[in-house]
Amino acid sequence: MPVLAIHDLSCYSKSSLTVVLPVLEALSVETAVLPSALLSTQTDGFDDIYVRDNLDSMKAIISCFERLELSFDGIYTGYIGSADEIELVRDFVSSSSCPILVDPVMGDGGELYQTVDSKAVDATIRLVRKAGIITPNWTEAEIITDLGYRGKKATGTMIRDEIKVLKSLGPGKGVITGIPLESGGLGNAAWDGDEIRLFQYEDEGVSFPGSGDLFASLLFGLLIKGDSFFGSVLHATDIATYAVHMTKKAGRERRLGIMLSPVMDEIRRRML
Repeated sequence: MPVLAIHDLSCYSKSSLTVVLPVLEALSVETAVLPSALLSTQTDGFDDIYVRDNLDSMKAIISCFERLELSFDGIYTGYIGSADEIELVRDFVSSSSCPILVDPVMGDGGELYQTVDSKAVDATIRLVRKAGIITPNWTEAEIITDLGYRGKKATGTMIRDEIKVLKSLGPGKGVITGIPLESGGLGNAAWDGDEIRLFQYEDEGVSFPGSGDLFASLLFGLLIKGDSFFGSVLHATDIATYAVHMTKKAGRERRLGIMLSPVMDEIRRRML
């Protein structure tokens, strides 16, 4: 059976489904999609953006899935265009018994994305409660927990505080990604039950759109293939940071998003 990826489709630049689908397929994970919104470009770095709400189509597609009695080995959600769409997805995943990974895409760099409003934030937090695994970045973790750490470099105590609140919402596993560490560099902090591990890596000085989608897609795909949780976090961290390094090295304009072509062979070499 395939997995289901519920993400937006950006027509220009690499992020969301244009990252998720090829990465999962590179891991030999058959993937069905449910587009949550249609965007002219990804939202980070472009001022003039067309966004089409896909609520009616999502309702019709889900109804077809249900009539056909389709099932999935896992469900992975990312950016969802509106509070109404998020509530629809929440109802849909609530009736599923498969593993659910929610990437609560809302913002980065201490700020909400320009297309995310307070209703979408509240709905996303409700969706997080339905997830088994979540992958917020440091900004999104703080949006969810509201502990006052947004924009600050993290200490071990701050990371543990964030994870404690995130766990209290329901997800037994998760990763806070892209944490700016007070000790220097960046880190991904993963938890599985009461165990917490920090995966540190070099700060390249630039964050490319789509890199979070790449990390979460790698993590989800590896878990679906049966790899251990912390092992999957390690491999996903290694590949995602390699992709950022190669994208920076190529001199790519930031708003065009993460480059996939240089890393697809690397994904296959390391993972398969």
